[in-house]
Amino acid sequence: MSSISISPIQSERLFPNAKPTERVVPLSLLDVTTANFACTCPIWLLERSDKVGDEFDLVEHFRRSLRITLDDYPHWAGQLKSISTLNAAELTEKEIHLPLHARRFGRVYSHYGTAEDPGVEFVTATTNATLETLCPASRTTEHPLWDCKQVPLSGLVPSSRLANSLKPNFANETGMLPPVMAIQLTMLACGGFALAIKILHPLADIQSVTHFVEDWTKIGRWILSGSGLPKPDLTPLFDPTRLDSVAAGDISGQQPDPAILEQIKSLPLHRYDWWATPALCPWTQEIPEPFRNQKHTPIGPLMPWADWDFDAPVSHYLVHLNSSQVESIYQSTIRWSPDTSKGSRISRHDAVLAHVWSCITRARQLGKDPSLVHCNLAYGTRPVLGLGEDFIGSPTLMLNIEMTGMELASSAVAEDARRLSAARCIRNTINRISNKDAIAAHLHSVAYEKTPQRIWQAFLGHRHLIVTTWARTGLYGIDFGLHTYPGIRYAEGVLPTLDGDVLIKDAPPLKDQTGLPSQKAWTAHGVDISLHLRTEDMERLLRDPRFLP
Repeated sequence: MSSISISPIQSERLFPNAKPTERVVPLSLLDVTTANFACTCPIWLLERSDKVGDEFDLVEHFRRSLRITLDDYPHWAGQLKSISTLNAAELTEKEIHLPLHARRFGRVYSHYGTAEDPGVEFVTATTNATLETLCPASRTTEHPLWDCKQVPLSGLVPSSRLANSLKPNFANETGMLPPVMAIQLTMLACGGFALAIKILHPLADIQSVTHFVEDWTKIGRWILSGSGLPKPDLTPLFDPTRLDSVAAGDISGQQPDPAILEQIKSLPLHRYDWWATPALCPWTQEIPEPFRNQKHTPIGPLMPWADWDFDAPVSHYLVHLNSSQVESIYQSTIRWSPDTSKGSRISRHDAVLAHVWSCITRARQLGKDPSLVHCNLAYGTRPVLGLGEDFIGSPTLMLNIEMTGMELASSAVAEDARRLSAARCIRNTINRISNKDAIAAHLHSVAYEKTPQRIWQAFLGHRHLIVTTWARTGLYGIDFGLHTYPGIRYAEGVLPTLDGDVLIKDAPPLKDQTGLPSQKAWTAHGVDISLHLRTEDMERLLRDPRFLP
C-alpha cells in the first residue's frame, strides 16, 4: 500500500457571526478536574456528497454554517484562563468578581467576547487516501480485528497547538492567541471527506461535541434549504453554576466540612496524588510554583509507576463485535443471574465491558494474581444530576471498578461465571456513585482541593484500564443534508497511544430495507472497541479464541 499524504490548503480563524457580549464564566468543579486530560477528539469519515458540481462549494458551506453555529457557542471561540496565585491582591479585575470557590488556585474560567478572542482554527486539507483506504466498507465483516497502525487517522486531526488553560498563552507571529478548539475538513481522493474536531476537555466531553455537531448540521441543512424558513433555534446550555449548585455544604467557606469529606472515603474513586512523586512521571510534571517550597503530606495513594512500562511498544487495534456476538456475550452473562430488579439489572454495556476487561486481564497473564486490577470507567453525571443532554461542558468523573486478577481471569472458573462476576462488579460500582448525594459530596471535596488537578482518579499500565464510552452519544445520527443515508462511513475517537486506553462506541449502521438508518438499540449494528495495549499483551489477546465468540 502506498503511503498516505495529507496536504493542508488553508488555516484560518473563524468567529461567531454576531460579536458576543464580553463574559467571564467559571467552569464547573468537574470541568476543572479535566484540565490536564487529552483533548476530546472525534473524527467522522463521510461518503462523497450528493451535492457535487461547480455550483456547490463544500468548504465554503462548512465555513459559513460553522460561523452561524458559533453564535450559540461563543465561548468556544474565546479563551480559557485559570487562577494562578494564592494572593487575592494579585487577582485580575475580572477574577475578583468570581465566586469564592472559583477564585482558588487552579480553577479555570472562560473569557470571551473581547478583541483578544482567538476564534476557532479551521483547517482545510486534501489527501491521496480514499475511504476504502482509511476504512474499508467490509471492515466490520471481513476485518473485525483492524490494525490501526497500518492506516492511522491521526493525520486527519488538526495539528494546531491548542491553548493551555493552566499556563500563560502567547500570541503567534500574526498576533493571535492559541485557540481552544480546532476543526479540520479533509477532502479525500474518492470525493468523500473527513471532519475532525479537537477541543480542550474542560469545555466539552463527547456529549457536548456531538450536540454541537448536531446543531451545526441544523444550520447546514437550513442553508441548503435556501434559508427561506426561520433560522433553527439552537439551545446549548452553557451554565456551569448549575452543576456547582448541586455540591454538598458550603463550597465557598474557609474550611471543608469534615463530615462530608468522610463520606467520600466510601466512594469508588481513586485518589492518586500527583504531587507525591512528580519526578517519576514520564512527562514533565511539577508541583505548581506557589506550593513548591511547602511541605506536602500525601493526600492519597502514591501513583503505581512500577506497574507501567513506558518503554514497551503499544499496539492499537479496532475490534468489532457484531450484533450476534454482543447478544451472545450478553445472554451468556445474564443466564445465571437471578437478580433482574431495575437497579441491579446488567446492561449490554456492562456485559461487553466485563468481557473485554476479563480477556485483557487474561492476555496480561494476571489470571493467577491475587492482587487488584482496575477498570477506570468514565462516568457521565448528566442523568443523575438532571442536567439534560444539552448541558455543555465536561461533567464526568472516573470510577474505580476493581477485582483481583484471579477473579477476572482464572482458568479454574468457568468463562460465563467470571464474566457475570465482573459484570455485577461493574453494575454495583456504578450504582454506588449513581445518586445525587454521592456526587454532591465529591463536588464538595473538589472545591477545597489545593488545586483540582492534584488528584488523579485513574491510571494506566499493566494493572489498569482507562475506559471511555461513547455509546449512545449519537455518533451516527448526524445528518449534514449532503447524503442519501447513511452518509457516515465511520466515526472514530482519537486517544493517546498508551497501554490500557480503551474506547467503546457504537458501530456504523447498515441500511435497512427503506434505505434509512435503522433506529434501534445502540448495539443493533454491533460494537466497536478501540484498544491500546502493550504489544505482547495485544498479540496474546488477538490469539485468544474466546475474545471474538
